[in-house]
Amino acid sequence: MISTQLQQRRQNPHRPSANGFTLVEVVIAGVILVSVMTAVAQMSVSSLGGSKNRNSRDELEAAVNNDIQLLQQADSYLTFESLSDSEQIKACLDPTSYLIPYLENEVPQEDLQPGIKRSINAGAGVTLDLVEVTYQFAGPENGVSDEFRIIELNPNFSAQCYTTS
Repeated sequence: MISTQLQQRRQNPHRPSANGFTLVEVVIAGVILVSVMTAVAQMSVSSLGGSKNRNSRDELEAAVNNDIQLLQQADSYLTFESLSDSEQIKACLDPTSYLIPYLENEVPQEDLQPGIKRSINAGAGVTLDLVEVTYQFAGPENGVSDEFRIIELNPNFSAQCYTTS
């Protein structure tokens, strides 16, 4: 009987065995399965971490953009016509110095999301007629330290201050 099985295997070596899988085949299949499952788990964990960072970033960016819009709105409401005669003179002497306290009063820093710092200053160098608003916050991603957003505002009313004689 054993000799006939050996003869049949020699005649057709590619014929599948009817006895099932060998132990080596099962171990190899298990190792491959564990490797694939580990890779999928690592990708899932990194995807969840990235999603949390994305949500934090979206909240920070939305808070900064909202504050920028409020500042621009406050600046647009401060028109030359809305000022009294004495305020017009004071505002026209130094438009940026007049606009900064107005913006800080109309859109207080306390309304910003915690963790975001805002500073409003007169522009430096050649941009003395501009108001520079700087936002500083820590990025939610690993390896990202402080980030800055800087916008410049030209006082809306200042165009009415300049006259030709």
